[in-house]
Amino acid sequence: MKKIFLTLSALSFLVVMTHAQKNVYLNIQHKLGASNFALNQASQNDMSHNFKTTRLDYYMSSFKIIHDGGKIMNVPSHYIFAKGSNNVNDLLGNFNVTNVEGIKFSIGVEDPVNTADPSLQPASHPLSFKSPSMHWGWATGYTFVALEGYAGNNFGKKFEMHCFFNPNYFEQTHMLNGVTNGNDININLNADITQALKGIDVNAGPIYHGDNYDDLKVLQNFRDFVFKPSAGSPTDIKEMATDKMSLYPNPTTGNVYINHTGNNEPTQVVVTDIFGRVTTKQQFNNNQNIDLSMVAKGFYMIQLFDAEQRIIAQQKITLQ
Repeated sequence: MKKIFLTLSALSFLVVMTHAQKNVYLNIQHKLGASNFALNQASQNDMSHNFKTTRLDYYMSSFKIIHDGGKIMNVPSHYIFAKGSNNVNDLLGNFNVTNVEGIKFSIGVEDPVNTADPSLQPASHPLSFKSPSMHWGWATGYTFVALEGYAGNNFGKKFEMHCFFNPNYFEQTHMLNGVTNGNDININLNADITQALKGIDVNAGPIYHGDNYDDLKVLQNFRDFVFKPSAGSPTDIKEMATDKMSLYPNPTTGNVYINHTGNNEPTQVVVTDIFGRVTTKQQFNNNQNIDLSMVAKGFYMIQLFDAEQRIIAQQKITLQ
């Protein structure tokens, strides 16, 4: 009986662990502003410079998944070679997570892998040799981003940005709730390539290959502006309100105190998740206390409405 009990216990533990495992996917849709990305499609950067992209290749690495109340899980030795002409649909791995709350990653390849020998990689590996080349030799390493195209009058000026070097390997963080579908969790991002050329005079036909000039600016733009959570994420919620509201504590484990200051009189407080679904709704009194202890951990928006059902104040909050 003792052996049977131990065996059943082991099986029960295995079943629990199996059910806790989730396939976590990273999905990136390449965009040109509001349009889907396409090679040789005319678009504009923030300087109203027209351009067409003829090549967009880049590497992603050093993935970290933010999950279950702010825990951070490293995704070891995982690389993505992305081409602008294709959207990214990548299985990061199978992990013991319940809720995904964000992702960290870097554009490029980290040191010392960056300056290792790519010929040692199998042909199917993201870091194997590519054509056109994405490797500048052992001393310099991989090209983090290769962005080429035409701009200027009648698109007569060619531009090339080949970006690399270990000091230009920047980490970025995007907070968003993963979308769960059975045993799969999807992290959905948009990548707006018009933002990669933000602040760059492409009409001048800049050509930089590791000069740390406009090519460095491209990497900084990839870090700061290119990637955004897809519609419905916390960072996509527009701040429409004019009044001020303070929440404390934030992050919280349950009770939240709301203090409102402004010209409008709030009558209702509403809490929504990142998809805009209402989780809590009640009448508002100043120095309001609202209990979120029965709500799942994650990111929420607390909104104050006036008597005419207009949003007069809102603020994001993290429930741990």
